[in-house]
Amino acid sequence: MTKNTKENISTQNDNTIECGDLLDISMVNEINQKLKQSLDSGNDISINVSNIQRIDAAGAQMLCAFYQDAKSKNIKCTWQSPSEVFLKAIQQLDLNNHLGLSCDS
Repeated sequence: MTKNTKENISTQNDNTIECGDLLDISMVNEINQKLKQSLDSGNDISINVSNIQRIDAAGAQMLCAFYQDAKSKNIKCTWQSPSEVFLKAIQQLDLNNHLGLSCDS
């Protein structure tokens, strides 16, 4: 597993946020800044969570707050290729409905 760096947590020109492989309390501030910048653009946002290998409650809650904020501003937020680890964590925390995700058991 690689360590997240500023290079792999980035905002792409097409308003895509790359979350890297780690989304825990140590990464919340950095990713939250990127998410807020994307939200300020007013454009639809895509969050790539395909590489997540570890996510904790703080990371999941931050994504949930962001998703709800985007929704309230009528900004479409989509999840790119959610990893199994991401989906399992979201389901265990019972946040799938708050993130607009369908998690199969």
